[in-house]
Amino acid sequence: MLGRSRSLQPIGQHLNGEVRKVFNRKHIVQIQDFSPDWVVTFESLQDNISYCLTKWMRQMLSHDDNELLCRVGPDAPMGQLMRRFWMPALLESELAADGKPVRIRLLGEDLVAFMDSEGRIGLLDEHCPHRGTSLALGVNGECGLRCLFHGWKFDVTGQCVDTPAEPENSKLANAMRTKAYPTRVAGGMVWTYMGPSELEPAFPHFPWFDMPKGSCEAFKVIYECNYSQALEGAVDSSHAGILHRESAWDQPAKWPHEKDLRPKLEVEFTRYGMRYCAVRNADENLKNGRMTQVPMPFYTFIPPDGPRAPEFRRNRRLVNAFVPRDDYSTWHIQFFYDPGQTIDRAHRMTEANTPHDEHFFKTNGIDVWYNQDREMMRTSNMSGIVGIALQDHAVSETMGKIADRTKEHLGRSDMAVVAFRRMMLRSVKHMMATGEVPEAAQGSFDWNQITAETFFFEPERKWQDIQPLAENLQPVDAAA
Repeated sequence: MLGRSRSLQPIGQHLNGEVRKVFNRKHIVQIQDFSPDWVVTFESLQDNISYCLTKWMRQMLSHDDNELLCRVGPDAPMGQLMRRFWMPALLESELAADGKPVRIRLLGEDLVAFMDSEGRIGLLDEHCPHRGTSLALGVNGECGLRCLFHGWKFDVTGQCVDTPAEPENSKLANAMRTKAYPTRVAGGMVWTYMGPSELEPAFPHFPWFDMPKGSCEAFKVIYECNYSQALEGAVDSSHAGILHRESAWDQPAKWPHEKDLRPKLEVEFTRYGMRYCAVRNADENLKNGRMTQVPMPFYTFIPPDGPRAPEFRRNRRLVNAFVPRDDYSTWHIQFFYDPGQTIDRAHRMTEANTPHDEHFFKTNGIDVWYNQDREMMRTSNMSGIVGIALQDHAVSETMGKIADRTKEHLGRSDMAVVAFRRMMLRSVKHMMATGEVPEAAQGSFDWNQITAETFFFEPERKWQDIQPLAENLQPVDAAA
């Protein structure tokens, strides 16, 4: 049992609530009724997981750990971890055979994508290895991308196939290659793998790949901040009833999640990452559970609105991929899918309200202060910002390009956020020590077992009984 030793007391404070550790499995933690002066930290995620309460400190996450979490360039450990996964890179609709090449920045690297005459997709270093000119200026035709400067031409594998300004008997083209990454097309997106070729994992098969035509739509826009704080907004269930409140603060709440602002959060670590459930009171006889999946390294699977929602929203599912462009910006990629109906793309774009320019930068972002309307805040909308996605972007981007987490003051509502950080830090430190990233084997998972859900249940039951974690998805280090 945890004692109340003097070393655990906040200075000048006394523990004003009951602290309980409840382990349904050894990788689940539930904390109830503890003082806001205390937060949950994780000493270890090994098989004998030890969760402890420590004195709340100003430096919740150290500067060094924050740097380790956020930096994603080629030489950064987290960037190397990210490169071990297949990732969505650009919309399939951005490319056409022999069409305009597309510049794309991923994990701090400047790349160019193009579709050749036969429909194959290349993803190359943007800069020609000859003198560094951008290949995005080049001529796309006859199964290759030709540099405008001296005409060097590259196929989708990065092999140089022509150097027209060199002597006729020159063998320079045969010896010349530029960096190229493999690509796959699925779910309306072009995917790539940027890690060591000898470690390339099997391509994952996600459920939205199998949707009927029109039942899955992919979207993309730029988040102007680090990937981690963008993602943390999506693993923070308690903010939904405040930031997304569809009434003024002093007016009656409309929806259940707006009426119960203190959901009980429980986190469960898994073989693919983690999942957590926010449990609220639905009425006197039922609890409402919303279970969110957080597969590594940058996904969140958001639950549908459930059986009590309007029909068009009951089974509509959302997957976020917060793919780093670089340390300071993120590709916010969303997949909306519903096997039972066609996704209304125009409606979703209005709902999100993140219009963008041709480079996917928002036109209603931080430069115009998200078009916040103070009169709307007073009368009809808590945030004064129109659009669910735009609201999320606003609160994350205004933290700064990289949030200084040493200045945070965290509470119980941040449990899943803290768990995400510790999960990522544990994984990257494991990779640094062993070279292994077991979570990258996403092709081995049955993703139909890994879904986000909204459900109702009797108060005496546990949500894990209704949404059990399959044995093959238990953490590698979970006790039997």
